[in-house]
Amino acid sequence: MLTDDLKRQFSALRRGQSAGGERRADRKSAPRELQEYFPEGGGCDTPYGEVFACQVALGSIFADAARLTESYREAFRRARGLAREGALLRHLAPLAEAEVEGTALIDTETAGWQGRPLFMIGLLRWAEGELVLSQYFARDYAQEAALLSQFAAVLPEIKLLVSFNGKAFDWPFVRDRMVYHRLQWEAEFAHLDLLHCSRSRWRSRLPNCRLQTLERYLCGRWRSGDVPSAEIPQRYHDFVREQEARLIAPIFHHNRLDLITMVEILVVLVGGEGAEVKMEEKESGDDAGR
Repeated sequence: MLTDDLKRQFSALRRGQSAGGERRADRKSAPRELQEYFPEGGGCDTPYGEVFACQVALGSIFADAARLTESYREAFRRARGLAREGALLRHLAPLAEAEVEGTALIDTETAGWQGRPLFMIGLLRWAEGELVLSQYFARDYAQEAALLSQFAAVLPEIKLLVSFNGKAFDWPFVRDRMVYHRLQWEAEFAHLDLLHCSRSRWRSRLPNCRLQTLERYLCGRWRSGDVPSAEIPQRYHDFVREQEARLIAPIFHHNRLDLITMVEILVVLVGGEGAEVKMEEKESGDDAGR
């Protein structure tokens, strides 16, 4: 069941407001080419200025969304059943106590390591019977505070935060940047990290447990033309300087694919579709990173 706040947010989107309830700014404020790549997005006002925000139903960007959405919802029921039987992977314990409506998957993009700006936050959440993907994007370094303010507006609705390597990176990075900008926020959520779960389940059977390795072996999907994670910071710096959408659009798609793959990994971890995928012979490799 949707909370009153989520209902308000989705009603606001239909009226041309942002997900956080702030009035969306004139779309002309967004770089024209970026608007052409992502027509569902637009400039969004926050108390700290403007940020670019996109919000789309998963079904409009992912062909297999109906199956994945149903499998995701079923994963919560299955996790509770496995917990009662004492058969749930220890790292998945927060899932057994969670509800689909209060769960959010998060993936962030940054301009470097510790101390460098955060420029994108992607969230995948359940709303009105479907999975909805939101992306908040700082078009230059000065918009980072607005980006974080937009994210802070949805934090009170999150009861379980799901990440991939996020206990070590995503959430601490976001939290540190909010402290840096002296932002106030409310957050009381459990945190489930899929990297730790994946290592427990597959480390001895896979070359490594990077996100795209799991995507290959569990989802049977290979990315073509995806921007390598190592190139993302420089691409953002180039975008800030040139404001050319062609530089940043692949990062939006990269972020979306990461979130979709995270849903699929979660489903497989609790014994959903694809749980018994045949693994290829293990090769050496480091499982840090994406």
